[in-house]
Amino acid sequence: MRVLRPRRLPADRWRWAAAHLPIACVDVLPVVRGADGAVTHVGLIRRESPFGEVWCHVGGRQERLESVRDAAVRTLGETLHPLDEVVAADEPYLVQEYFPDVRPGAGVDPRKHAVAVCFTADVPAGRALSPRGEATAFAWFPVDALPPAATTWPGTLRMVGRAVAPAGPDDLATYESLSAREVSLNELMWQTPALAMTAMAFLLTIALGAGAAWQRALAAALSAVVAVTSAQLLAKHSAGAIADADALHEIEARRGMRQVHAPPAPRAPVSLRREGPWAWFASKRSRRWWFGSLLLFGAVSGALTFAAVAEAVLHLL
Repeated sequence: MRVLRPRRLPADRWRWAAAHLPIACVDVLPVVRGADGAVTHVGLIRRESPFGEVWCHVGGRQERLESVRDAAVRTLGETLHPLDEVVAADEPYLVQEYFPDVRPGAGVDPRKHAVAVCFTADVPAGRALSPRGEATAFAWFPVDALPPAATTWPGTLRMVGRAVAPAGPDDLATYESLSAREVSLNELMWQTPALAMTAMAFLLTIALGAGAAWQRALAAALSAVVAVTSAQLLAKHSAGAIADADALHEIEARRGMRQVHAPPAPRAPVSLRREGPWAWFASKRSRRWWFGSLLLFGAVSGALTFAAVAEAVLHLL
């Protein structure tokens, strides 16, 4: 029986297929493992892309009648050499999609919708690999010193993260628990000043009223206590929410997930003269303003307390 050899579509049919159909692809990540089998270094190529020159995993199309592993071995050989003692995994560890638009948990390829079967390829420690084909450079990266996301193909860091620390039920449960707690702390943080202002408004109405001095002193003192304890509670909730957001961001970065908990990027100062008051106010950190406002209320309440106490003492004298 005649065996049909794998082949690719002609250029015109390929363009039509890429515009209308999901494309089967293979991605390969060269890795170096430690004595315990854990990945210590990953190999990335430098290549041109729709995003400019970026760091990227090895990847390519699967040809007709070609198994995904054979496609992975072929693609690896077309991109790097020498490959003696380099062993591609028998089975994929991840299936990753690439869409022309940004979607959670997926890569981005403006040219097509691709479904990529991902393999690792074990390389002996210290082995130097040379680029060829679409690769312009190759480098080894320690798993704790990966290139910034802005310099990598969208989806590469997720592929690396899953190779370094495969996701499991416990890990997903940890992420979900941290996310739920971060949301809860964030909600409590903003409830604190609202409730505190309600209580202080009532107490300061008494402190500034025409009641007896001791009544006004007591109300002002209670207002000061509410202001200071509320500022402490707001700071505590804020610190907890930031700590959880940092932990979630670390998991997202390590696994190449969409980094929804990334710290705010440094922003250039907003000019009140150029952008106007709306932009200027919007550029400020609300939690800091609320914290300062609560402390200011506490200082005013403390001053009213001393004034009322002094009035009561003079009245007794």
